[in-house]
Amino acid sequence: MNVLLQHTVATIAYRFQKAIRYSLPGFGDYRLTEATRTPNEIINHMCDLLNKTNSFVTHKHFNTPSPVQLDLEGETDRLLTALQILEQTLATTEIDTISSKRLLQGPLSDIITHIGQLAMLNGLYGHKVPKEDYSAAAVSTQKLKE
Repeated sequence: MNVLLQHTVATIAYRFQKAIRYSLPGFGDYRLTEATRTPNEIINHMCDLLNKTNSFVTHKHFNTPSPVQLDLEGETDRLLTALQILEQTLATTEIDTISSKRLLQGPLSDIITHIGQLAMLNGLYGHKVPKEDYSAAAVSTQKLKE
């Protein structure tokens, strides 16, 4: 079973939604400096990582085309859909320990890092993400199916 990876995917969904919830209009295009990504670009990259992760689980390779960039709503919807698809794939496909470690230390950790960036950018843009004890949060793979 891939319970830990499935829970990681559910955690990503929960924390992502919290990081961008109630963001102000225009947030998706906010660029702190010319050397940084916008939230839309970050979420697009996260979707790319999820697609590559799903490809690795199902086909044993990361080779997938990068998605075309959308607006914030489109990127958010696509990311949440990609998380649902990956969770379903993990629920039905057995993964060896070496591959699980590779996914956790690679794309899944990268995605979690980007969620922190989104939360920080949201605060800099004018909406501070509320504090929460994430260890006690109601994180569940069932919420991905809603």
